[in-house]
Amino acid sequence: METKTWLGWIDGLNEWAGFGASFLIIPMTLITTIEVILRYVFNRPTVWVWDVNMMLLGAFTVLTGGYVLLKEGHVTMDVVVLRLSVRTRAIIALITSVLLFFSIGLLVWQGGIAAQESFVMREQMNSIWSPPIYPLKILWPVGAFLLLLQGVATFVRDLKKARSREAKNQ
Repeated sequence: METKTWLGWIDGLNEWAGFGASFLIIPMTLITTIEVILRYVFNRPTVWVWDVNMMLLGAFTVLTGGYVLLKEGHVTMDVVVLRLSVRTRAIIALITSVLLFFSIGLLVWQGGIAAQESFVMREQMNSIWSPPIYPLKILWPVGAFLLLLQGVATFVRDLKKARSREAKNQ
């Protein structure tokens, strides 16, 4: 498969995951609104809203990591970095990618183990309602893998920039 093709496939996959996960905000907003109305208008708070919102936010967070990397939305030291050439920025990104690959690789590996154990034991949250937590734990390694894939795509692009003669002058 040609480099541009698989880089585009990774980008598309993370675009799709980010777009899909963005819809989780809708039920979070709706159930929070329902909880506020039930709690403060009818004095009838629920036991399930906190757990559901926590799981939805967790799913949103892990599924959008690759999308945020694709859109260059992670925190950077712009004051320092923007003064550097494109090539120097790419070299720094390549060096720091080692940390990304190590930490996200650990998350995929250990998250996969934790998800498998949680699924096998049908783990539940430690709350009054006690919903299953294993679906969220299964999403941890999935989201980490999406981030790892996007990290590889970003690494390849940074490698091209670091090797480019045009980037030296920018």
